[in-house]
Amino acid sequence: MKNPFRRNKMTGIHHSSKILHRYAGNPILTAADVPYQADLVYNAGVTFFNGKYCIAPRVDSADPAPEPGESNFASINTGLGWSDDGIHFDIEPEFVRVHYGDELLPWVCDGRLTVLEDELYLTFCFENQHSERPGIARWRGKGTDFDVVWLGIPQQRNMVLFPEKINGMYMRLERPSNQWGDPFHIWYAFSPDMQYWGRQELMLGCEDVPFASVKIGAGAPPVKTDRGWLLIFHAVDGVPAAPEESDNRGWTKRYMSGAALFDLNDPTRLIAITKEPLLTAEMPYETGKDKNFWVQDTVFPCGAVIEPDGDTLRIYYGAGDTNTCLATVSLQELFDFMSPATRLAPRATIPFRYKDWQK
Repeated sequence: MKNPFRRNKMTGIHHSSKILHRYAGNPILTAADVPYQADLVYNAGVTFFNGKYCIAPRVDSADPAPEPGESNFASINTGLGWSDDGIHFDIEPEFVRVHYGDELLPWVCDGRLTVLEDELYLTFCFENQHSERPGIARWRGKGTDFDVVWLGIPQQRNMVLFPEKINGMYMRLERPSNQWGDPFHIWYAFSPDMQYWGRQELMLGCEDVPFASVKIGAGAPPVKTDRGWLLIFHAVDGVPAAPEESDNRGWTKRYMSGAALFDLNDPTRLIAITKEPLLTAEMPYETGKDKNFWVQDTVFPCGAVIEPDGDTLRIYYGAGDTNTCLATVSLQELFDFMSPATRLAPRATIPFRYKDWQK
């Protein structure tokens, strides 16, 4: 029997769904739109807080001549900005500062924003000599200062918080790295106080997403709807290395976006999923080759906000690890686009040899 937990690296030819509508003015945020030196401004967490849209983009500056073995980046930071319309953002003149006791964390990046109990939280990872570590921080209420609530151990990325407690417990999603080239999956954890986390289990397996073979991860924090908890996620499969003349660093991954729906009372239970991608890289600002364009075949959702009409979902996403874009979709059309689903593995306890699971 073919092992359903292993797929070929490429999962087929994919296109963005017709129900998704890109904003005509994309990209909405680039390196030219921030008040400091930057080469790449992308993967921005976005939420609605105190009557304004809040954005936290990743901001990278390239090292034009890195030493052998050194990072290609001179700096990696997180910005913070505000907007009345969710399109035109005023970016604070200083980067986000995440305080951990008496020190500031280095290279804080890949932030996601969640409003929880009327407070603004940033989930993030930060790069350091002991590898990338995840964290949760609370905004001080002014400026760009956040205080660490919790720090984790390597290697984890794509951590997001649910915007409310689930049965009296805080809930988060996370995406640890795997070894031996195995796919990466989405996991969940619960906490009574946001400091001590436990009850970790599988939330969504890479094998549950037909257009993923390398990894999946939480994109935007979950959104509560009348149908259930909606998760806009990223999904990755493999593609042949780009030709050298493309200036895309031999990139061999294709990042797409999909959606999954989980039970309103038990968010650990999958009830529906998109069998085809919601969004793939197709537009010039998603696949282009300008001098600062970083990677091809990459769209990465990081923020999801339901508009006051109750049906329009805004999806904020990074394109090519280069800029920040916006798309919208009708929730009703999205629910119709999804298929009923359950996880292939109800828990992450499948024997190493798949055939043993069939006994």
